[in-house]
Amino acid sequence: MSVPTSDLTRPRDHYAGYTGYDPQFLRTAVPLPKLTDAQRQLAARRVDAGPGEDPTVLPYPHFSVVMNGLRGLAFYTAVNIDGHQLVDLPRDSDRWFLDSRIAETEQIGEDLYERNALDRGHLVRRLDPVWGDAARRANDDTFHFTNCSPQHERFNQGQDLWQGLENFILNHARLRDRRLTVFTGPVMAESDPLYKGVRLPLAFWKIVAYDLADGTPATAGYVLEQGGLIDDFLAEAVFQPGTYRVTLAHLVERTGLDLGYLADAERPLSADGLEAAGDRVPIGEGYAGVVI
Repeated sequence: MSVPTSDLTRPRDHYAGYTGYDPQFLRTAVPLPKLTDAQRQLAARRVDAGPGEDPTVLPYPHFSVVMNGLRGLAFYTAVNIDGHQLVDLPRDSDRWFLDSRIAETEQIGEDLYERNALDRGHLVRRLDPVWGDAARRANDDTFHFTNCSPQHERFNQGQDLWQGLENFILNHARLRDRRLTVFTGPVMAESDPLYKGVRLPLAFWKIVAYDLADGTPATAGYVLEQGGLIDDFLAEAVFQPGTYRVTLAHLVERTGLDLGYLADAERPLSADGLEAAGDRVPIGEGYAGVVI
């Protein structure tokens, strides 16, 4: 688990010139997911947004974050990954920062993670935006509390869970030019259990967008469940892990986000035509489903 550190706040001029996620990164434009009117009412707004900029979008090098100010967690993150330019920087130390462009009350800080089994789970994986001339700055900026969500340490570090899915995506993608766009976020519900004044998400989702070898666009959605681990953490329940390929319709139902514009490029749940019961395909040993 990450070593606890003191809350630090980046000065506002640290973010000068940041442009964040690029919707034109792939051959076919991939805009940011749209918030509903109700979600937009809850979104944190940056104080330094310029004319024509969406104040709900926090830009960093090669990635952006849209925050749910009420929950203090991201609605979602969006990152561009250029596999040809990735830089393998070491993880030196965990110094996590608050973002001074939004209110401190709109981002969960260090207190939640002290002396327990909760990790500060990166939403944008640390190494994903670490490419090109901005590699070092991107690496450091993934350590913002805006870019993390409470994840049980076994979920965050598990090779068959969060870390495993991230590796699965990068290792099995059939890509053109080794480029990916990835959206990630927690599934937030009013019924999420309360701990230290924070409601803990019981699941997380990812959508991967990329170009196939022939240049056509493709998308795939995933959901990962940590409810059993959180129950175990709070009430000694039995843990049953779950990682699934899911339909975008399933993610729309659980997140409320407008993801319909990605549906035309959605890959089927199973490469061999085998349909799963409902709208999920488990990922694990012997999994015969589509490789994103």
